[in-house]
Parts: sequence; C-alpha cells; structure tokens
Amino acid sequence: MRFDLAPELELFAESIRGALAGWEPLREVVLGDWTDSRDDELGDRLAALGWAELWLDPELLGPTVAGAVELGRAVAPLHLVDEATIGAPLGVGRRVRHGDGQPEAAFALRDGRLEIAPIGGGVPEPSLDSTGTVISVAGEGRAVEDAGARWHAWNAATVGYLAGLADRAVAQAVEHVRSREQFGAPLAALPAVQAKLADAALERDGLLLAAWSLAAPDSDAREVLAWAGAACREVTAIAQQAHGAIGFAMESGLHRTFRRAKTVQVWAEAVTRVVTDQP
Repeated sequence: MRFDLAPELELFAESIRGALAGWEPLREVVLGDWTDSRDDELGDRLAALGWAELWLDPELLGPTVAGAVELGRAVAPLHLVDEATIGAPLGVGRRVRHGDGQPEAAFALRDGRLEIAPIGGGVPEPSLDSTGTVISVAGEGRAVEDAGARWHAWNAATVGYLAGLADRAVAQAVEHVRSREQFGAPLAALPAVQAKLADAALERDGLLLAAWSLAAPDSDAREVLAWAGAACREVTAIAQQAHGAIGFAMESGLHRTFRRAKTVQVWAEAVTRVVTDQP
C-alpha cells in the first residue's frame, strides 16, 4: 500500500532521508556488552533541519511522525526520538537509555507526569542492543508542565519509528526472497512464503496508519502503542523466517532491525506501565 504525504511533510521526510543517507552505526554491538549507538554528529545534522526543536511545539506532530518513520527505516539511535519529543534521554525507574555522559534525563512518572532530573553516577548496563542503558540515581528534578503533550509526541514518534522498522524489515525480506532460489524457483514463488510476507506487509501498513492517526493532538495513543510494539516484533520475526539462517548473520543487517524492534517494545511497555500507574 502506498501512503501519500502532504507535500510539506514529504519535503521534511526527504530532508531527514538526506541527513540519514549513508549513515551506519559507529560500531557493531557485541552481544552481552554495553554498547551505545548515540551519534551526536548525526544528531547535529538532523538538528540543522529543525528535528531537535520539535519538542518545543506539540502541534508539530505531522513532522514528528514523518521524521520518526525515516529514523526507524534507518534503525537510527533512539536518543533522536527521545530528545526531539520529551527533550532529553528517556529514563524509566533508574534506567536511562543513551544516558552515558549526559547531564540530565526525562523520567517517566506515575499519572502521566514527566520530570527532568540530573543523572548522577550512571553505571553502564550490558544489553542485547546498542541503546547505551545506564543505571543512575536521579537528583532533584523539575516537573514538566506540558507532560501530556510531550508524552503524546513521544508515543506518536515511537509508533512512527516502529512503522519505519517494520517497513525496512519487509523490504529486506522481499528483496531476499526474490533473489534466492530453491527447488528451481525464487522463494517468492512459494505460496507459504507469499502468505507470510503478506501478513508482514499488512502489519506494516497497519503500523503506518496507526502512526499517522496519532498526528492528531486529541488521539489516544495508549492502546496503539501497546499493539504497535508487538506488531513490529512480529514483522521482524517473519523477516527472519524468510531469510532463514542468513537472517542471523551479522552481514545481513537484519539482526539490528530484529533486536531494535524488541528493545522499543520493552521500553514502550515500561513507560506505559509507569505513566498509567499499572502494577
């Protein structure tokens, strides 16, 4: 399915794609080790386009979603989502992602509140992704008055990022099954493969529609976010199936999409539990 954006949003998305062109992580993750994919140079390139200032205006939800989809397609660092919406690295409980060396974080609080607080004595925590999570003790912070609008922007951007991840995974899977032959024909000719990829494409389209639905300030993101994390995770799992063992090779690049989808799902669920005061 093709989604046509308004001309001004397409221009913004094109600008984000230009800034991301040729971008690759500074280093590959070593499973079980602490790794941070924070890229301040990339952040500066996006800031020149106005990306870093989106959190200042909650009415800019359209560009927020358009940019987040492109970030997801590139599997870009998650600090770019957090800092463009809630204004600082994301903190939940004592964990802060991309928090190493940063002066403060935006901590999720119960009842949808948000607090900007200094990070004290962050200890790097090994993980399976490159989100650079640190365990920290937050100092005395300041409450954010427009927390509801900030969280809505973060939710919209996160769903957009998941939609971009799913789109990348589907594109990689389709390219692979078209070029890989088995039993004398491309994998894409097998009905079982076609059915699986059709399911993945349907979930991808649903994610894109959900992301754009959140561009309205009065939309409700809570249930959408919970569904989006699981849907994107399923799409990346189908892409892995389509690739077979090749999908688990570092050279394919699919492993980054697979891990990032699960990472975003876990963080999104953690935020949802806190801000909605769930056990």
